[in-house]
Amino acid sequence: MHVGILSIGSFVGRLSSGIGSDFVVKRLHSSRYWSLVASSLIFTIAQVFGLTIENPTHLYLLSSVTGLGYGALFGVYPALVADAFGAAGLGINWGAMTMSPVISGNIFNIAYGAILDSHSGSADGHHRICNDGKSCYSQAYVITLVASFMGIAWSLWCVRCDTQEKKAQRKLYEDHSP
Repeated sequence: MHVGILSIGSFVGRLSSGIGSDFVVKRLHSSRYWSLVASSLIFTIAQVFGLTIENPTHLYLLSSVTGLGYGALFGVYPALVADAFGAAGLGINWGAMTMSPVISGNIFNIAYGAILDSHSGSADGHHRICNDGKSCYSQAYVITLVASFMGIAWSLWCVRCDTQEKKAQRKLYEDHSP
């Protein structure tokens, strides 16, 4: 069920981020990186849900918001990569961008496993089990919440840099136009 919820959230996120980023650029004449800020905020909300949900029947909220965040990120990221590095190098740059989470994903997985293991005991000598409820993994959500805040800060920095670059280009154009 949660895989389906993640998929639906991802679909909605991809659709809305593509349309949303085009709206921001073409209608508001602003930076496409605002879509990255939105995705970072969505991921932050997901981490807060992971930390606060007590009742397992409400985990659909965590799954849906997580899917929405991934969809929003991967819906706009190809356009961001093309804007940043040019369409000619999109293939190699997009490949590098999609491979980069392999390292951080493994780091987060190892941290999650270590946290879960630290709360788990041996049930039958072979299998470990944690009966501490949310405490089994809540420290992992604190780590990912901090990472989400870092993502928001980085995304806002990207907006600032993009805005400054566009202002400099406009000024250069105005200074050299007849």
